[in-house]
Amino acid sequence: MRAPLKYLAAALVLCVCTVLGDHAISQATPSQTPTNGSAVSHRPKGILVPHYGVISAVDKNAKTFTIEGRMESDVLKIIDGTLITKDGQTVTIDNLNKNDEVSGSHLKDADGTLLARTVKIGLVKHKAIPTPTASPGR
Repeated sequence: MRAPLKYLAAALVLCVCTVLGDHAISQATPSQTPTNGSAVSHRPKGILVPHYGVISAVDKNAKTFTIEGRMESDVLKIIDGTLITKDGQTVTIDNLNKNDEVSGSHLKDADGTLLARTVKIGLVKHKAIPTPTASPGR
């Protein structure tokens, strides 16, 4: 009877941690406006999600770009602190063009906006998967 109680207690602790963890991640932190009227940039918190694909549209005025996906498209917003690179050099949103292949990471804001944290312009290099070799016979 003691073993099932251990498993039940462990499952209960896991459920509580999951609920509290989701609650902590989903809480939005309000941005503060200083008394001098200038805007304060805040660093969004959350889990970085990788993205990669081909750009189907760029709106340089709104500082957004769209990555065409298999099922749906994702619109990502460039924010203060977004690192955009091309060939190892830091560049700006002006270097993003339609049909560019990009990869990077983003966060999801409280209102559902995808905030780009890193954007790498160029071909996505996939790691080579080694082919299995037969072990020498004995």
